Amino acid sequence: MDDEEKIARGVARGIARHEAARADAQGRQLLGCLLLLAVFVGGFIALVTYGG
Repeated sequence: MDDEEKIARGVARGIARHEAARADAQGRQLLGCLLLLAVFVGGFIALVTYGG
């Protein structure tokens, strides 16, 4: 295996790690937003149901 192949594999591996980390971060961000939305909706329902 020559140096170009090693470099290409290293770059591909780095890109794959970066994409996996980015997807993981986006997943956490989505879950956080959904949790925040659930809290606001729950608060709004409680406010409407029990009066403010």
